[in-house]
Parts: sequence; C-alpha cells; structure tokens
Amino acid sequence: MFRLTYITYVLTHREDVTLNNLGVIGLNQDDQFQDLTSFVTAAGFASASVLYSLPDPPFVHDQYTIAPFELPRDIVANGTLIANTTAVKSESGCLPAQVNMVSKNDGSGGWNNSASSNGCAIAWEVERTSVNLFGVDLPGCAPAPTPQFSPIVFWFFTCVSRVTIVFESVVTRSQLRYEPTPRASATFCFPTLSLWDVNVNVDLATANLTQVTEIRPFSSSSNFSSLSANVTGAPLFGHAYNGIQFNLSANPDPFVQGRQTATRLQLPAAVFQEAVQSTQGLLGSFDADRFVDLSTRVYTTYLSLIARNVYFLPHKEPLTVQLRTFQNRVWLSSTAVHLLAVAMLLLAFFGSIVHLFHRSDRRKLRLRHEPGTIASAVSIGAQTGMGNLLAGHQDEKEFAKALSNKKFRIDPQKMKIIMEGEDGYEFAASPMERRKSVFAALQAQRRLSKRFSAWSKPSSMPNSPLAHTLTSNNV
Repeated sequence: MFRLTYITYVLTHREDVTLNNLGVIGLNQDDQFQDLTSFVTAAGFASASVLYSLPDPPFVHDQYTIAPFELPRDIVANGTLIANTTAVKSESGCLPAQVNMVSKNDGSGGWNNSASSNGCAIAWEVERTSVNLFGVDLPGCAPAPTPQFSPIVFWFFTCVSRVTIVFESVVTRSQLRYEPTPRASATFCFPTLSLWDVNVNVDLATANLTQVTEIRPFSSSSNFSSLSANVTGAPLFGHAYNGIQFNLSANPDPFVQGRQTATRLQLPAAVFQEAVQSTQGLLGSFDADRFVDLSTRVYTTYLSLIARNVYFLPHKEPLTVQLRTFQNRVWLSSTAVHLLAVAMLLLAFFGSIVHLFHRSDRRKLRLRHEPGTIASAVSIGAQTGMGNLLAGHQDEKEFAKALSNKKFRIDPQKMKIIMEGEDGYEFAASPMERRKSVFAALQAQRRLSKRFSAWSKPSSMPNSPLAHTLTSNNV
C-alpha cells in the first residue's frame, strides 16, 4: 500500500551585493574608553549572559568579534549573508590552580590561601567570620607586566558549617556538632588576542553570527587593514587589555573609579551566583572544580564584548557579500503522485457517470435552499401528512413504528413531502421504475436533452414529476 510522502526541499537563490563595512581594526580610545563606560557595560552583559543564558549580540560569536557592516534589510529580511571580513579572536587562557589553605596560628581560626600558575602567584587572607568571598585581582608575576595587560585571577572562598550528629555513648543522647567546611578555588587567566581574515555567516532575521571560519592570519595586506597599525604595533603590540586594571590618572574621577570597582565586582559575582544556582550547589561546584569553566565563559564573553568597542574604529569601506535566500518546497514521491492522479481520474469519471444518471431525477427538484438544515427540513415536511404522522413522537422506535409501510414522494410544484393516499401522489411516479439498465438510462438522457427547451417553462401539472419512494428506513 502506498501513501503520499513528502520532504522539505530548500531552494537557494544566490546574489552578490555590495554594502559598506562600518568598522576596521584599530585602537579606539574614545570617550567611552577613557571613562570606562565600554568596560562596565560589557561586564554587565557578560554577567547576565551566564545567569540568564543570553545569546551573543550582533557581530559577536563565541570568542570572535567581527568588524560591523551594513545588513541589506531593504533587499531581503530572511536569509543568510556570507562575507569575507576581519575578526578579533579573544582568548581568556584560563587555567585551574591548586589553592593551598593554611590555618592561622594566632588562634583566630582564619586561613591563609595561596595559589600559583605559570610564574604568577596570589595570596589572600580569610577571617573565620567570613562565609562567602570572591573577587578578581592581578597576581604577582616575574617579570612584572604592564598592569592593564597583566594576567588576572578569579578567586572564590566559602566556609559553610556542616551539621554532624555525634553519639557520645549508647546511653547518652546524641549531639549536633557544627563543623566549618572551608573551600577555595582559583583560576588564572592569561588573555590574548589575535587578528584573522574570516568567512562569516549572518542570519538576517536575527542579525546573529551563525558561523565563523578562519581563512588566514590578518596582515597588512588584508582587507580593511588601513588603520590597524596601533593594534599590531605601538601601543598595543598585539597585547590584549585584561579589562580589570586600567591606567588611570593620579587623581581619577570618582565616578570612573567606581566603574572600575563595579567591573571587577560583576564578573566574579556572576560566576559565584551561577555556581549557587547550579544543580551541584555551591559546595558541589567547589568539589567538581566548576569555577574554572564558569570563569572561562564569563571572561571570554567579556573580552569579546570589549573587543567590539576597543579594537575597531568607525570607518566605511565597500564590502561585497553574498545573499542566500531559502524557500521551502514540497518534494512528492513519483509513485505516490501517479497513483493519486489515477485515483482522482477514476473518481472524476465515475462521479460524472453518477451525475448523468441522476440528472433527470433532479430536473424537477427545484429547491430554493440548501438541504440539510433545520429550516430546510421544516420547509419540506411541515404542514404535511408526514408531519402530522410524526407529531408527538420523540423516540426512534416510535418513528419507525409510525412510518412503517408508508411511502412518500415530493410534490414538484409545492416542494412538499406527499404521503401515499394524499392528493397528487399518483402523479409523482418514481424515476427508479423507468431505469431498466445503464444503457437505457443513457438513451433516455439523450432524449431528454433534445427536449431541454420544452422544460424551460414549468407547466401547471408536469407529466413526469420527480418522485421518491421512501421506506421508513430511508426517512
């Protein structure tokens, strides 16, 4: 047995369009860079992206930030744009580190914590009264790097008291003992950036990057390289800003200093909150060392966002892109289509034959309304002998008993049901009595067609009116 099956077929239309590139690689130290607005807003989005699973913003895909360009919304609103452009690849370089926790000897019950990685080290003290602590700081490295290009450390600490039941003896009662459970984690991050010529796919409906493919490393011969000297050369020399420490003046604006503090607080706070909300919980995240992955996610997103504002300068240059639009098409099975076509032709053929057989039967059935409604039934059966016969009956068995051995026809003039024995019943002869065979019916149809003009004006009493002989089961 065959059935009609289909699959979705995608028809692709390709078209080359020239647009404007809106930015090129170059160090952008605008007002938002100087007052740290670019950094604090990027930290806020990176924090929210982890806590609320936000998608990447336009022109950012994972660790890639591409040069912005115009989108041809006036040409097509749904499709894919493919372009060759430039990108900044931001890598966090985050690594786990073992934390050494040593209890203080002064009886205060605190801890001295320390960790090191790749020649950099950090140490911090924790008091016994502290429950949850977190932060991001610069480690000490040898040789000491420039602060704004230095590695950073995400560190976390908790000391949650666990309740244990202690049985002193069989006869004595058990006691509850609250034991502090300190946990600490440190993640060293060594941020870097690299420049690439890339091929990108952009979803025009959402303006999101769906794919970034590296072609070759960016060079002075690459497209859109006219302003890149201050990134590849002085003052950056290819280094990446860590986004945590900034080269502020001796007497910085208090609002600028507040933005630096807010930036350094938001990133570790988001990591800590995500660990608390996870299925493992806070202590489980410490035991599973999940803080490394969480810190990597937050910091990589943060670096990609600040790259969009810091490593691109506004500049227009022509850019040729390729548009691909997609249209869904239904692909039908050839076997199923042919079988369905044959079945429909057979249905049309036999349906036409049935209509020819019943043409003469319907000739005098001049209904001025569509049958099948309550109003139609009342119009045909009200104030008739059949209506009086069924009056007062509601049960199906009573209907069958009342209509037993009764015959009915339709008066072609009044369009009313006539019961056997009523006036006019003898003139409503049944057409089924005339139909001896299929061929005889067809011959009768030809004769009726020749006399079609004679039926254009109805007579007061037709010679062969429509009649239906109905038994109780038909009604």
